[in-house]
Amino acid sequence: MTRTALFAAVAALSVAAPAAAQEKPATTAQIVEAINACKAIVSSTWVDLKKLPSMGWEPYRKSTGSRQMKVGGAYEKRGNEALLVVGHDELKDKSCVVLARLGGGGAYGATAQGVSEVIGMPMGQQDFTYTWDQGAQRVTLDPSGDKAAPKARFAVIAVKGDAR
Repeated sequence: MTRTALFAAVAALSVAAPAAAQEKPATTAQIVEAINACKAIVSSTWVDLKKLPSMGWEPYRKSTGSRQMKVGGAYEKRGNEALLVVGHDELKDKSCVVLARLGGGGAYGATAQGVSEVIGMPMGQQDFTYTWDQGAQRVTLDPSGDKAAPKARFAVIAVKGDAR
C-alpha cells in the first residue's frame, strides 16, 4: 500500500467511532505480538492471511452508529491496541504493516527501545527510521500520526530469496 493509500486508510479508520483497537496506546508487548503475527504470514512468495484467525486476528470492524463496518485490509485482535494492515500494495510487496498508537512525550524512542529489547538491536537508523534484520524479513519503524496523536508504523517486509 502506498503511503498515500495507507494514510487514506488510516484517515478512514479515524472518521467513524472508535472500535477496540487504537483506543489506547499500544504496549511494547502488543506491538511485538503484532510484529510476530506479520512475521508469521509474510514470505517472499506469499502473504498468508488465512493464518491470522488462528492467531486471534480478525477483520477490523469500525462502529458507525448502530452498525459495524468491516474495514478491508485491516485486522484487529481482542486485547491488542495495534492494528495490522495488509492492502493490495502489501500483498504485492510481500509485507505487512503494524500501526500502533503511542503515548505522549518520548514514546517513539521508548517504543523503538522496547521493541529492540525483544527482537534485537536495529541494524541501522536513518533520521527517525529504524531497521531490524530478522533473517527472512526486515522490520522498519517510522513515525506516523501527528503530535496530538502520535503513532508508530512498523513494516515487516520479506527479504528476496526467502522461500518458506
